[in-house]
Order: sequence, then structure tokens, then C-alpha cells
Amino acid sequence: MSILDGNAETRPPAEEMAAERLIRMTKNTFDQMVMAFNEGSMLFWNNNMGATPETIAEKLGTNASEVFALHGKLGALIAEVKPEAISEGLSVVGNFTMNEDGTVTIIPPPEPVPTSPEESVNPEVTPSP
Repeated sequence: MSILDGNAETRPPAEEMAAERLIRMTKNTFDQMVMAFNEGSMLFWNNNMGATPETIAEKLGTNASEVFALHGKLGALIAEVKPEAISEGLSVVGNFTMNEDGTVTIIPPPEPVPTSPEESVNPEVTPSP
């Protein structure tokens, strides 16, 4: 008998192969979901190609609410299993409103509040003589 024959006696039992494959598929699927959530958040909220959340939302048009809803559900599912896996993506998410027409409105972050009197006063510039 040759090692090239690949007979059933040298292979693991079918149930072992099935179990190993299911574990691998489940882990790969979870890893892909985490990657999609984190990269999707970064792509929208912290785009390194120069696009802003407002311009991306505009391009999504009436599909924006559905994209946001599905992304939110994906994050909620992942958070039930391993919340720390999506902390990177959650760290960049800003405020928004989903509109009835399917669009999304980005709510700009509030202006920073001055922490000292000098920051809140704009000194007048006097012309030099």
C-alpha cells in the first residue's frame, strides 16, 4: 500500500474533520465581521483618503440609513460575543441622525469650551503709529 493512495484509514474520522472545519469557519467568519465593523467605522468617520463623514453620507444618499442600521446590528452582535473586539471602531463613531428618507445627517462635534479666561477673550489689535 502506498502513502499516495490516501485511503480512509490514514484520514481522521469524518466527524473530526467536520468539527475542525466548523471551528475554523466560525472563527474566520467572526474575524471577518470584526474587521468589517472596525474598518467600516474608520472608513466613514476617520477616512485617511481625505473624505469627510458629511461627504460620504451625501454619496450614500438614501441608502445611508440602511448602511448605518446594518453596521449597528453587526456591532451589537459582535458586542454580545466579544465587546473589546470592536473598541477600535467604536472609538471613532460620531453623532448622527437617520432621516425618514433614508439619508443620514452628521452632527458636528460641539465647539470646545474655553478653559481659561485668556482663551475666551479675543484681544483687540490696535494699529501701530
